[in-house]
Amino acid sequence: MTELKMNDNKPDKVRQAVRRITYGGILAAIILIATIVFQFPIPMPALKGYVNFGDGVIIAAAMIMGPYAAVSAAIGSALADLLSSYVLFAPATFLIKGLMGLFAGIMFKKYPNIKWYAAVGVITICEAIMVSGYFVFEMFYYALTNSPDGLARGAMTAAIALPFNAVQGVAAVLLGLAMMPVARRLRIDRTDEHNTIDRDYV
Repeated sequence: MTELKMNDNKPDKVRQAVRRITYGGILAAIILIATIVFQFPIPMPALKGYVNFGDGVIIAAAMIMGPYAAVSAAIGSALADLLSSYVLFAPATFLIKGLMGLFAGIMFKKYPNIKWYAAVGVITICEAIMVSGYFVFEMFYYALTNSPDGLARGAMTAAIALPFNAVQGVAAVLLGLAMMPVARRLRIDRTDEHNTIDRDYV
């Protein structure tokens, strides 16, 4: 009986793995599209970044996939940089967006019925990761590429981008909240749970 039960569970694990890979690929593609299509270069010659709506999709992905959203967030966002001529930003984007997806995914998985005001707090922390992460990266980037005065000048240049990153953060909060009802219905662990229940009662 035990051996039979273990064998019966194998198809479930395969289905769950396939579902995660499928969801992950689709969400990475949506993050890529949202980042490229809704992309607004920072209107200052000294700065090389851009504002986009990809963060809102990362938040939705975290609600759907939990911590697995880190992979979709990292790959989709980094590919957007590579395809948008921001190649040097891609490694930092991979790390920063991955951390955002991981943190949000852990929190939304731990608190699946989180209230909207608590979700605002989670998204705000994610955007703080984004803003601070890019500030540190840009500080060193501008210090090494454009600034003869070293880190101090690099920090000043990077600080100019902070308001633009903050605007992106506000957009992510609004988009994340707007997509929250749909994302909750698509939650992958909820889908797995329903499929298991259906099989148990058939």
